[in-house]
Amino acid sequence: MPARSPGVVSYWAQHEMDPSKALAALGALCEAIGHAAPPAAARHFVVKSAAFDLKFERHGEFVSWQLSVGLDQPVHLHDTPALRAAISGSRAIDALPAAFVQGIANTPMLAATHVVVLKASDPAELDVLRQVLQAAMREGAAGNAHLSATAQEPVDDSAALLASRVSDGQAALMTDLRLGRDGFTRFLLVDMGLPPDRLARDVQRVCEIEAYRMLAMLGFPVARDESQSLHEIEAQLQTIVDDMAGARTLDDAAAFDSLLKLAAGIEHAAARTRYRLSATRAYHRIVLQRLSDLREERLLSLQQLAGFFNRRFAPAMALCESTDARITDIADRINRAVDLARVRVEAQREANNQELFRSLAHRQKLQLRLQQTVEGLSVVAISYYTISIVAYVSKAMKGLKLPGGIVLQPDVVTALAVLPVVGLVYALVRRVRNRLEK
Repeated sequence: MPARSPGVVSYWAQHEMDPSKALAALGALCEAIGHAAPPAAARHFVVKSAAFDLKFERHGEFVSWQLSVGLDQPVHLHDTPALRAAISGSRAIDALPAAFVQGIANTPMLAATHVVVLKASDPAELDVLRQVLQAAMREGAAGNAHLSATAQEPVDDSAALLASRVSDGQAALMTDLRLGRDGFTRFLLVDMGLPPDRLARDVQRVCEIEAYRMLAMLGFPVARDESQSLHEIEAQLQTIVDDMAGARTLDDAAAFDSLLKLAAGIEHAAARTRYRLSATRAYHRIVLQRLSDLREERLLSLQQLAGFFNRRFAPAMALCESTDARITDIADRINRAVDLARVRVEAQREANNQELFRSLAHRQKLQLRLQQTVEGLSVVAISYYTISIVAYVSKAMKGLKLPGGIVLQPDVVTALAVLPVVGLVYALVRRVRNRLEK
């Protein structure tokens, strides 16, 4: 969207805003000023009027509004009161009807900024603008202290002005990144001969830097809160691994169950944080890309935006990155520990099976010996009863004369029958056992 020079652009982003509510407010605005209404489910729409230009965009998890109006720049930059009013008091949002502002006011603004665009032809005028902006900073420091305490990026009263040349020296950018009384930060973009298209791109980059910086910071409290639970999981994991490494009496099954609980806990942590931390990483890349696109150069020996972000913004992003990597690392360590515990459980189970097999073999050996004993006893018993039958029969035939004049004697017959009967019974029992074994 074209930016006016001189002019002021107000940009704000509302996180998780209901798209239907935003489109309803936008439709009411278009009706009030006689502009064509946005199509249903529109994701991008521009409203152009004589008083202002408004761009609406619906992103994945936020809605952004960018409003541009013209500005009456003081003729002389040495007119300090007028210049200070233009720099510190200009608000494009004041050009919007109150009904529209009230229609979108229920959703808090996640990021909001005013970009004041002034013209300058002499590089020496940049020092005048710097002095005016720093004076405005000193005046607003006390009144903004309570707002700075609630900002994602804390700023103390002695915070220095950030400034740099951008777009190959054709513009200068100044800010203190403080929240004003209206909840907006404020940038001063000095136009020193920028083409209109490049001016529009630079304003857009500044707005997106502020929006995506705050969106990226949404991951910081998530990473900070997750650190404590990760510390507890790591401590439990270390204890279990140490026990597996040194304790021979460790209950492997209990250790395996504990590791499964830790695995479930870390997977829950990954599911709970992965989207937010991944979004933070993407927003961080966008911020770095927009800073690179500005092509900053040092101005008046002041700190650049990139330098400030490296000092205050990068550590928060590093915590988010390290937390995401830490979750992945702990998950990998738990998986390796689970594999080790599974091997230990299987080895213990194999040892138990071997002990069971040895016990079964010993029992089978005892059973075989018992069976052999029973077989021996059965041969004796069967032989005893068979010989008893022979004895009864021989007694019944007592005195019987056999051929050759031999008289049958029961005792002699019984004695003579012992060996044949025992041998016959033994052979019969062996035959039955061999048949059963086959």
